[in-house]
Amino acid sequence: MVREIAGALVDVGRGQTYTDAAKRVRARANIGKTSKWRDVINGQTVAEWMADFVPAVAARYQPKEWPAILVLDSTPYRWTQPGGGVNLLLYTIFAAYGYDLDGTNGRLWKVSAGPNGDAPAWAEFLASLPGKPESIVCDQDKAISAGVEMHWGKWSAINLIHHCEHHLGERARAAFASDKLPPENPVRKQFRGALQTRGQWDLFEAEVRSRPNLPMTNNWVARNSTWLQAQTISRPRIPPVYSNGAVEQPLRAFKLALSPRAFTFRNRARLNQLLTLMVLAHRRVDNVTDYSTDIRAYLEANNGRPHRTYREAYDAMTNESGVALLNSLWSVTAQIAMIEARTKRAVATDSHLSSSEPDSN
Repeated sequence: MVREIAGALVDVGRGQTYTDAAKRVRARANIGKTSKWRDVINGQTVAEWMADFVPAVAARYQPKEWPAILVLDSTPYRWTQPGGGVNLLLYTIFAAYGYDLDGTNGRLWKVSAGPNGDAPAWAEFLASLPGKPESIVCDQDKAISAGVEMHWGKWSAINLIHHCEHHLGERARAAFASDKLPPENPVRKQFRGALQTRGQWDLFEAEVRSRPNLPMTNNWVARNSTWLQAQTISRPRIPPVYSNGAVEQPLRAFKLALSPRAFTFRNRARLNQLLTLMVLAHRRVDNVTDYSTDIRAYLEANNGRPHRTYREAYDAMTNESGVALLNSLWSVTAQIAMIEARTKRAVATDSHLSSSEPDSN
């Protein structure tokens, strides 16, 4: 049975649903059997195995502290109110990619989910491991900057964060396109290298400011000048990682895998167990043999009986007064909006049914 559990965890980490993974286990178990075929209705058993055994198979790969170079990004999952209402955050998946101080040995470091994507949520994510990086690379996300300062103190964002040069370049070129600058325009030429050295940035900025007929480009320079003056000075002193592209790729892959069933995830602990398996799969360290070895070692250490943690992960349905509670993954704002939308639909349905009933008189 240990190999079946290990195989299910590998399948789930590679994108299979809990139900599909359970069906694969059942199909293997039915090979050669003459008794009646036992079908699988849902993936509850696999969900329970995840709670019991993901910590065991992930233990050898879990990072102990933050790396020297930390690359950060996130992706939101959203819900839109029916009828073209407000687009609300449902939950956020946070991701960190890490490198050694010389910019080598890059690997996906940590991925987890939470109901919010704001500064306190980033501070919580950063507090999940000890240590402090030498450099942080991220997009111009104010929540990340504020979360870094909440966790590592005042001025830490300025001292640690390097804004992704790829995204800065994309936004600058979008401004050039809006101002209809041809390819060989002097502004475009001056921009080459402007994100790498202070001298080239100053030349580019002077060229742009001398051309008031370029409103979008001037706006982009005005928004970024103070930061980039400092960033281009400090660039030679930081480790050689200047883009957050490495963390964007796995986030895109994870979102592609999860989006078709994004609304089925409501429990934060369970989704984070799944994300742990997906990280192991992304790092190519997921295999049945190693998982089986770790599961057996865990069972032997616990007299063959795992600590049944899956019930601890359940979201309570009601409080002591019987009032229905919200789930642990989705944002409170979105959940309340959903409840209100359901209530309005129910009232509208009741009203329609009442008005369509024949008059008894």
